[in-house]
Amino acid sequence: MSHKLCTLKFILSGKQGGLVIRDVQLWGNQLVVNNPIPEWRGQFVQYVDLGKLPLWIRSKDMDTYRCYSTSATTQAYFKTKLKNANRAIVLELTDKIDQQSQEPVYLIIFRENSELYSFRVDLTMKHEFDNQVFKLKQETGKVRPSVSKEGSIDIIIQQSQQRKIGTKTKVYRNVHINDKRLQFNETLSKLILGGLRLRGIPNFTTDSQRLYKMTFDAAEFTHRDELKRISVGSGEEVSFELLQETVETLLKLFTKS
Repeated sequence: MSHKLCTLKFILSGKQGGLVIRDVQLWGNQLVVNNPIPEWRGQFVQYVDLGKLPLWIRSKDMDTYRCYSTSATTQAYFKTKLKNANRAIVLELTDKIDQQSQEPVYLIIFRENSELYSFRVDLTMKHEFDNQVFKLKQETGKVRPSVSKEGSIDIIIQQSQQRKIGTKTKVYRNVHINDKRLQFNETLSKLILGGLRLRGIPNFTTDSQRLYKMTFDAAEFTHRDELKRISVGSGEEVSFELLQETVETLLKLFTKS
């Protein structure tokens, strides 16, 4: 008999940094004594190819959970991202599931036919391999005994965190620049359409569409210096008043006859 083990929600990163995937229900054969059902929180890590995962990542006795959701957003997310049957989603749980373990807990969600499943990554065998490799390197003199494995891991984790921070900063900066450029385009488009309506020019004729495009391109060229500064993240938005003045000047020129 299947039992509901927990409800999971996780945060997406990158361009969808503000989006939270909710109501991912994990069901299994274990009987849950906790009341109410616990909620796990996690962070999206990356997409992976199931066929390229190492054999040690999942032990034979590792439980597999069925995944359900009543959220239309969550269902649409999994349907889109797991369209390829070999693709899987890796999550890092931010809640401390195992009280005795200090290691991060990773969860992999994948699709099998039309059903969703998940399992926790088992790092036990990996640690055994790492210990054997480390001992072998010590014996062959390729690793200095004075350098502890814990110290090496701390350095690697620190470098990884710095790379993640740098990547997120770059992503947020690019999103901010794109928002400024998108706002410029939207404001310019509204001003041109409004100017055409004031002059009684319908917006569905071939001539009006040509006039719209000429005005849009000319306004972009007029403010090319401001747009160039925006594209490198050092410029402010073009003010509404200045853009309106540019559009009016161009429309007067183009509709003079």
